Amino acid sequence: MDDTVTFYFKLTINGSIEKVEDVTYLICSDSTKLIVKTQANPPASQGLWSVIPSTDSTGVIANLSLLDEASEDSEIGEALGRVVQVGKRHLQLKIPRPGEKTLKVNLLSPDPRMKIGQLWQIVFTRDGNTLKVKTANPIEASQVSATANNPIEPSQVSVTANQAPAKAVKEHKVPSNNQNIPPQSVVTTVLPNISLPTKEALFALQQETGVDSWKLLAPKRRSKGWEWEAASESGHRARVTVRHFSLQTSVYQYPLHIENQSHELSSNTPISNDVTERLIVKPLGAARGIGASCFQVFIGPYEVVLDCGTRPKGYDPLPALEHLKNPDLLLITHAHQDHLGAVPVFHSRYPAVPMICTPGTREIAHVMLTDCLKVQQRNEDANELFNENELQRTLFRLETKPIGSYFEPLPGLKVQFINAGHIVGAACIYLQYGERSLLYTGDYNTTSSRTTEGLKLADLPQAQMLITESTYGADTHPARRNQETALMNAIASVVEAGGNVLLPSFALGRAQEILLAIRTSALFKKLKIPIYVDGLVRAITDTFRDNLELLPFSVQNFAKQEEPFFNENPNPPIIPIGSHKERPLALAHPSVIVASSGMLTGGPSVYYAGVLLERENAAIFISGYTDEESPGRMLQGLQTGDTVELDGKEITVKARIERFNLSAHADKIGLTQVINKVNPKHLILVHGSGQALHELAKSGDLRSKHYIHIPCVGEEVEYGQAPNHLSATQITKIEQPQEFEVEIEAEVEGAWLRIPEDIVETDPRWQIFAASGTVLAKWDGIALRLIPLTQQSLVRQKARQQAIASGQDCCAVCQFFGQGSCQCEDSALFNLQVDPAGVCTEFSPTQSQSNQAS
Repeated sequence: MDDTVTFYFKLTINGSIEKVEDVTYLICSDSTKLIVKTQANPPASQGLWSVIPSTDSTGVIANLSLLDEASEDSEIGEALGRVVQVGKRHLQLKIPRPGEKTLKVNLLSPDPRMKIGQLWQIVFTRDGNTLKVKTANPIEASQVSATANNPIEPSQVSVTANQAPAKAVKEHKVPSNNQNIPPQSVVTTVLPNISLPTKEALFALQQETGVDSWKLLAPKRRSKGWEWEAASESGHRARVTVRHFSLQTSVYQYPLHIENQSHELSSNTPISNDVTERLIVKPLGAARGIGASCFQVFIGPYEVVLDCGTRPKGYDPLPALEHLKNPDLLLITHAHQDHLGAVPVFHSRYPAVPMICTPGTREIAHVMLTDCLKVQQRNEDANELFNENELQRTLFRLETKPIGSYFEPLPGLKVQFINAGHIVGAACIYLQYGERSLLYTGDYNTTSSRTTEGLKLADLPQAQMLITESTYGADTHPARRNQETALMNAIASVVEAGGNVLLPSFALGRAQEILLAIRTSALFKKLKIPIYVDGLVRAITDTFRDNLELLPFSVQNFAKQEEPFFNENPNPPIIPIGSHKERPLALAHPSVIVASSGMLTGGPSVYYAGVLLERENAAIFISGYTDEESPGRMLQGLQTGDTVELDGKEITVKARIERFNLSAHADKIGLTQVINKVNPKHLILVHGSGQALHELAKSGDLRSKHYIHIPCVGEEVEYGQAPNHLSATQITKIEQPQEFEVEIEAEVEGAWLRIPEDIVETDPRWQIFAASGTVLAKWDGIALRLIPLTQQSLVRQKARQQAIASGQDCCAVCQFFGQGSCQCEDSALFNLQVDPAGVCTEFSPTQSQSNQAS
C-alpha cells in the first residue's frame, strides 16, 4: 500500500543563521539554538527556513539540515507517515522519501489511538528543541483503497466551488496482464483526510479570468504548493497554484488565439503574398556543433523560435538571441539542457511570448532547470543566467499540448508535436502555414528504449523544410539489445570478482533505462549486489515515478507489480545516496554506482571515477554520447598504466574502461529513413560534429534529391533559394521532376514517344538529351532505356566501327573494352579512355571475335 501513498514531511522554523567557532546554528525566534549540519557556504540571514530535523529517542532535535528559505508567513509542521514506534510520551514516524534516505522523526504527545503500522496525517509544532503533535488523523486502509473498484481517469477529476474533492494522490495504470499493451483500467488512491485548497483555486480562477464553470484536473504537488490544470465549459484553459500554508494563489490563463504583435506586421498592415509564402530558418545555436539548440523561423507572418538551450560550461552558454526581432511563439522539443536551459532567459526578455511544450517535458523541466540554477549558484565562475523568481515564472507560464494532436497557437499556424523517441516527453515539431511547411526533429531515435517508444516513420508528415539533428550522421549503431546484454554481463563479471562498477549516466533517460535493465536482469537477482544512485539521477527518477503514465506500458505494468526504480529490499537493492558522506561507504564493498554526469564533466560521477580509476578490480562503463573535449571521451582512449588528470588530481589508470552503445539518438540509417520519409526540398543538417554533418550529407542519393544546407550560426536558409555551391545542373536535378509520363502514338510505319511540352521547354536536361537528334534505345527486360547520342558519342561510335572493320586485334574487339574505357584491372590503362584502334599486352578478344577467328 505504501506504493500508492504520497508521504511528505514539512517543517519551517523562523530564525537567523549564525556561525560560532566553526559550528553553524539556527537561532530561533524564541532564542532556541539548533545545530545546522555542516554546509560549505551556509547562508547568513534572518528568515523562515524549511528544514529536516534529526531527532533522538526522546524527541529532542539533535541537528537540522537546511533545505531552502521558505515563503510562508509563520512556522508550520505537517507530515504523513507510518507509525513505527509509539509510547505514552513519544512516537516515531517513518516517512519514505523516493530518491533520498527514509526519514524517521520522533515527536512528543502521541495520539492515544495510534498503533504501530498505521498511517497518520499529523500537524505538529516546535516547542523549544522538541516537536509536539498538535492534531492527528488516521488514514484507514479501507479508505485508501476505497475507489479501487470504481476507477476514474485523471482527465475526469473535477471539482466545483461547493465540492471538496477527495485527492487522487497516485495513479497507476493496471493492465490485464504484464504484456506491453495499453492498461485497461486505473486504480486511484484516495486520501480523504488531506484537505486540498480547491475552493481557493476555483475562487482565484473565477476572479482572475472572469470565467465560470472551471473544472480542476488532477492536482500536482510542487515544492511550494499545489498546482492544477483547469478547463472551462467554454473551452478556456488555465493553470492555478495555491501555496502551502499562506494559500497565496497564482493564475495563468492560456490564450485561445494570440494576436500577432509585430510592429512590421500589425493587424492594420496588408500582408503581401511574399510574406504569407515566406519560410526562412536561421540557426541561433547547434549549427556545425552541439549545444545551445535554438532556431529562428519566419513562417508566413510569424516569427517562431524552436528550442532555447545552453552550451556546456566552458563556452558562451547562450544561443545568439540578439538575432531575434519580435518573436511570436517559443516551442520546445524536450528537456535536455542544450534544448531547454535558456528558456528562462528567453522568458525574461520576452515575457508576453507564449511558450509551449509537451506535458512530459514540462514535468522534467522543473527538475532540470532547478538543477541548472543550483549549479550556477554553486559555481562562482559561472554567470547567473536567471534567478529563482525568473525560473518559477517561466515554469508557471510554460503551456503544454499533448503529443499527436494538431493545435493552432497563432491564427492560421498549425502545429503538431510528434513522438521523437529520444527521452520522456521529447517531440518533433511540425509547422504549417498556408502552403509552407517545416519539420524540426529536435533529438530523436527510431529505436525504442526501456523508457520511451521510438519515433515511428508513419507518424511523420512530408514537409518543404526539414531541420534534423545529425549527432551520429557518420555512424551505425550495433543492435541495442545486444549492447544491453553485453553491459549487464560486463557489470556482473566485475562485481562477482569483488570489484566496483561506475556507470556515468545522463541523469535524464539513460540512468533510468540502466536501472530498469538491472531490475529485470536475472543476473542481478542472483548476485544480491547493491546498486547505488547518486546526483541528479535521484530527482529525475522521482519524476519518472510520479508520472508513470508518461512511460511505456511495459513499465507501467511492471510498476503495478513492484517498485520500478528505488527499492532497498528486493534483489538487487537499489539505494539512493542521500549525502556526500555516504559515498565512501558505497565503495567499501562490491557495488554498482549509477551517477551523473554521463560525460564526467561534473556531479558525483567525477568523485567515484577518481577513486575507482586507481583500483585494479574496478571498472568504468560509459554508455552514451560523450563530447569530444569531455573527460568521458578522454578516458575511452586510455590504457592501463596511463596517467590522467581528473578534477585536479593526477591518477594512474588501473581500472577497466569500456564503452557500450545505448544511444538515445538515431544513427545514419535512422537519420536517412526520416529524411526520405519527410522528403523535404530543403534539408538543414544541425546538431552534429563537422564529420557527422558532411558524412550524412553524402549519404545515398540525398544530394540529388534535396537542397542540403549545413549553415553556421546566423546564416539564413530561405525556401526556394538554392545553396551557393550548387551548379546549375545540380539545381536542375533537384528542381525538375525525376519521373514523368510519356505518351505512345502508334502509326503505320512505327510509333512516336511524345514528351510533355513543359519538359521540352523548361528542363535544360532535355537540351542535352536531344542535342544530336539521335537516341540509342536499349531493352532492359520489358523496360526500354533511352540513351542520348551526343556528338562526342557519335564520334566514338564511328571510331569503334572503323576499328572493328579493320580486322586487327584492338581495343574495339577486346572483352575488357566498355563505355569507351579499359576495364581490365591488370592493364596500365585501367579505367582510362582508350582509342578503339589501340591495343595493349592484356588484350583478350571477345567471345564472338574468338569464334570468328576459329
